[in-house]
Amino acid sequence: MNSSETIRLTTDGTFKSDPVFLKGGAEIVYTLLESPTQMRLMKLNLADRSISKLNPEATTNEFEASFTADGSHYAFVQSRGNLNMKMVIRDAATGKDSVFDPGGGFAGVRRPAFHPKGERVAFAIPGETGQEIASVSRTGTDKKTLTAGGINNWPVHSPDGKRIAFCSSREGTFDVFVMNADGSGAKPVLKLDGLQMRPAWSPDGSKLAFTSNHGGDGNYNLWMVSLEGTGLTRLTDHPERDDYVVFHPDGKRIAFVGERNGKFDLYLKPI
Repeated sequence: MNSSETIRLTTDGTFKSDPVFLKGGAEIVYTLLESPTQMRLMKLNLADRSISKLNPEATTNEFEASFTADGSHYAFVQSRGNLNMKMVIRDAATGKDSVFDPGGGFAGVRRPAFHPKGERVAFAIPGETGQEIASVSRTGTDKKTLTAGGINNWPVHSPDGKRIAFCSSREGTFDVFVMNADGSGAKPVLKLDGLQMRPAWSPDGSKLAFTSNHGGDGNYNLWMVSLEGTGLTRLTDHPERDDYVVFHPDGKRIAFVGERNGKFDLYLKPI
């Protein structure tokens, strides 16, 4: 695979989201809108571009998967409709599930984010003061709320598990924030005109990539910045949307969902 050029990894053009690398970058798991009423987790082998269903027997919507660093456990959202959105935490070897089901009508879980060592899973959930970031243990118990105020979403643990990047509206528009894994010390990384969404950590924990419509044209592209808020770099510049960025484990490439001619596919790009 030539790593010096952008590579289109899928060709079906169907809507996709939330890619995540597994097995040292050999595989990507992502969400596919398989039909107007069915979202399914898919697995792409980068070597031969073969695609398979992660959970072939699934009959409900499954999306937004997050894995431990060793791939032994993963969490995802399972939904039977807008009023029943829960988080499943699965042992990949045994298939044993733990379930966190908040109940309460629209109080659905979104955006699970596994701690690299599998200790806890962070996620977004409606709360008394807006939408909050919370976490539970690997068994779906011991819920702890990590943020307070505003709309908070898209949590993701740093590679060392000590921090969580997320986006929050607490200071107006959505900006990227970083806090300690226990919820303390939250602070914005940088302020930009436009929205910042869906942060992703570089493998060495020194940078964050994210989606933003910053730049004047209102279109969503991918950007990268240091944790100190310096060195802002535009990673993509396309008239259609680029979104759902994730770093390859080598730190030299990113995968993302790119819209081209109204079709959505996975792409791999050097940075």
